Amino acid sequence: MNDLYAVIFAGGVGSRLWPVSRLSSPKQVKPFLGSNDTLIQRTWERVRRILPAENIYLSTTTDYAEVIGEQLPELAKSNLIIEPELRSTCPAIGLATGIIHKRHPGALVMNVWADHYFGLEDAYVDIVRKSYDVIKKHPDQIMSVGLHIEYPSTALGYLEAEMSSVDEDGALAVKRFVEKPDVAKAVQFMQAGNYFWNPALFMWKTDHMLGLYQQHVPDMYRGLSEIVAAWDSVEQDNVLGRVYPGFTKVSLEYAVLEKGPAMLLLPARLDWRDIGSWQSVHDVMEENGDGVATKGKSLTIDSKDVLVFNEDDGKLVTVVGLEDVAVINTPDAVLVIKKSRDQDVKKLVEKMEKEEKLRQYL
Repeated sequence: MNDLYAVIFAGGVGSRLWPVSRLSSPKQVKPFLGSNDTLIQRTWERVRRILPAENIYLSTTTDYAEVIGEQLPELAKSNLIIEPELRSTCPAIGLATGIIHKRHPGALVMNVWADHYFGLEDAYVDIVRKSYDVIKKHPDQIMSVGLHIEYPSTALGYLEAEMSSVDEDGALAVKRFVEKPDVAKAVQFMQAGNYFWNPALFMWKTDHMLGLYQQHVPDMYRGLSEIVAAWDSVEQDNVLGRVYPGFTKVSLEYAVLEKGPAMLLLPARLDWRDIGSWQSVHDVMEENGDGVATKGKSLTIDSKDVLVFNEDDGKLVTVVGLEDVAVINTPDAVLVIKKSRDQDVKKLVEKMEKEEKLRQYL
């Protein structure tokens, strides 16, 4: 797989994981999952099982480039793409694809998210290799992975597949993307049997993807072409800083993939979680019994379905008689929340942003 390149995207702040994830120290550089390795380090090691270091790129922002570089000593400086500001996944993926195409025309690219967890890492490696084999036969397709639905989630997107289209490799044709559904629809999707969770794991040929950008987002394509033309030259940073901030904030799925390009899907079971909320952190931590998971100094009594995440070694956190609760303790801030409302942590952060005296805690 010498012509396959991975791009790790690590630019998000992770506001739903406040107070551990902060503007100065976002979730991808923190050790969330019961070990001393950070999310970005775990991601790097997983991809290194598949590719040599020189085939791995990383995209992030100016604010996080230095700390990520320190945590990933194998990452080549030339493979670090620093976005002037976050403009969502369509500009970021387009830029990385253009740079790799310039350096390695006709290469294959896979996207990797810095905050994803895979409990079945061997299965992850296998599905990447299988995707590579399939796309080599179908270079005019976008490869995707569809995860078998574990429960009717309203927080995830879905892929609908044409089950009668299965080929000799087990790949299915993708009929459509479905954004986060309501509860009734999510239950229907799980019962139907031809819907899959969409973890946004894709693989594509560089020239094919760039052709889709030219077709569906022509203005962005022209701007990306201008940036890529200057890449690896003395004008690189000037052109990047001038053009990139003008791109529309839009996801790859909405801008390109949902417009109907040919796509194939490989079904998989990967024990996957997007580490974007305290519930997802609880899901992947080892439990002590009765659904209680703890990190740091803590003590719980008569509690059920509780997460205690304590970053302050000088403090003991205790919980008695609670259910469906997360208690997150850091040296300067404490969060206590019903886990079923973990998405609302973002609202809390947004409120803090509006109050000057609270901004120091962001």
